[in-house]
Amino acid sequence: MKQTLETNRIITGSLFIIATIAVSFILNFAQPFLVPLVLALLIRILIDPIIDYQIDFLHVHRIVAVFVSLCLIIFLFIIIVPFIGSSVITFLQSADDYNNKVLILIDLGISKLKEFNIDIDRETIRNSLNELPLLDWASTILSNSANFISKFILVVIMTLFLLLGKKSVNTSPVWNDIIGHVKKYIFTKFITSSITGVSAGVIYWFLGLELAFIFGSLTFILNFIPVVGSIIAVLLPIPIAILQYPDLSSVLLILFLPAIIHQIIGNFVEPKIFGDAFGLHPITIILSLIFWGMIWGIIGVLLAAPLTAIIRVSFERFDSTRQIARLLEGKVHLQD
Repeated sequence: MKQTLETNRIITGSLFIIATIAVSFILNFAQPFLVPLVLALLIRILIDPIIDYQIDFLHVHRIVAVFVSLCLIIFLFIIIVPFIGSSVITFLQSADDYNNKVLILIDLGISKLKEFNIDIDRETIRNSLNELPLLDWASTILSNSANFISKFILVVIMTLFLLLGKKSVNTSPVWNDIIGHVKKYIFTKFITSSITGVSAGVIYWFLGLELAFIFGSLTFILNFIPVVGSIIAVLLPIPIAILQYPDLSSVLLILFLPAIIHQIIGNFVEPKIFGDAFGLHPITIILSLIFWGMIWGIIGVLLAAPLTAIIRVSFERFDSTRQIARLLEGKVHLQD
């Protein structure tokens, strides 16, 4: 009996590995369609509370509530994009100044290295920096922005169709429980990421950092990546701060003030709200970043934690997959 049970576990594990590989190939092959669809599903989950509030408390028709919610998203997008565009243009206009500051820092570094009898060809480094294709980078950024806008329109259209679809009434308690947890995670993570991004952006703006709005927006996006995203968000503005500020105190403020915001929200606020409902082991987070990054690129990296958390919550609700959920949580070795 024990040998039969062990054999069944081996067969189940082998089938799960084969199914995972097959699903990975399908996800990679269908990336152009699935990525906008997943984003549309997440946006639908995100704005569902707004729609429900309009229907329940303002007593408006569902179509009107959907239209108002989508208009709100598009309006926010229209407001944000010009700020990002103007920040990029300002950065490109100041590219020569930044280039000169980099050359000055390199000269200082070479002078310090010469004190240790380390000789570096200064002219080679200068020529390499002067030949940087800044205009090509600018055109690449603009073309990627146009591609992003076209995909965003596709996501909005998919979201519209998802929202206008009829809501199922006779759904099972297990399904309602999963959807309730997913809604809580997506909505709360969006709010905490927004607070983190706005707080960091205000700090950068108050300290006079150039590209403050861009770094605030990147903080909001990177906050969806646990631990790694927060570290990257804190370190990204440092090179610009070093080039911009003559004193070290301002650079330290740019580093430590946003780091404190990340620590407070990431280590105190979110655990209080989520509890253990979406707990993932650090190794699981790293592997999920690698897995989704290989399949869907940078979008996969951004969606890795939410998707893995949703998978864990879904697996937790069924006896046949509960052990996989415990494995993702890092508690497979603990007794029930």
